[in-house]
Amino acid sequence: MKIHSAMFAIALCATCFAIPARAQPAPQIPQPQYRVECRGQFGPNATHADLVKAYGAKNVTVEEVARAEGEVVVASVVFAKDPVRRLEVEWFDEEKRARPAIITVFGEKNRWIGPFGIRNGMTIQRIEQIAGKPFRINGFGFDVAGKGHFEGTKLEKLTGGCSFGAHFEIEGGQPPEHLKRFIGEVEIGSNDPDLLSLKPKLWIFTLSYSASAE
Repeated sequence: MKIHSAMFAIALCATCFAIPARAQPAPQIPQPQYRVECRGQFGPNATHADLVKAYGAKNVTVEEVARAEGEVVVASVVFAKDPVRRLEVEWFDEEKRARPAIITVFGEKNRWIGPFGIRNGMTIQRIEQIAGKPFRINGFGFDVAGKGHFEGTKLEKLTGGCSFGAHFEIEGGQPPEHLKRFIGEVEIGSNDPDLLSLKPKLWIFTLSYSASAE
């Protein structure tokens, strides 16, 4: 009987000092991926209302936005106050805010991802790989500096009927003295070794429709 009592006491004591199991951490909720392609709320017949439905009324506003050469346009802006999520849509029908003309994503750290996984901050070499061949970009130091020209590449016409556009920036913003030939209204091959030495990166990309897109 004493043996049984001792064993019971030992078992009881063991439960007193048992280490409680650690609570399992709550599963991580993945961050949403911001995709912009030529379909859905960004398709050829999309409207401002489609953006509101997708992202919420408080996250979609109508604002004046600056463009090249001092132009100001009215656009629907998604996440206007968040530079890493901001996206702008200009419309062919400005009154009804319908039928996108051009969709613009600014900033090297912007989280929006375009066709083929394109995102701002990519190197010009990576964009060239996606395009399938070298392309040309504008020189630097004026309003449309670093604009890409994708005629004859995979990016000229995308599934869904829109076209890809891009602007690249270089380290320091301006070419050094020995590369002054890159300044102004000139065009430079994306595979130019001197250009590559300046490490161009994508900092704006656009998706645009023609007025006849359906």
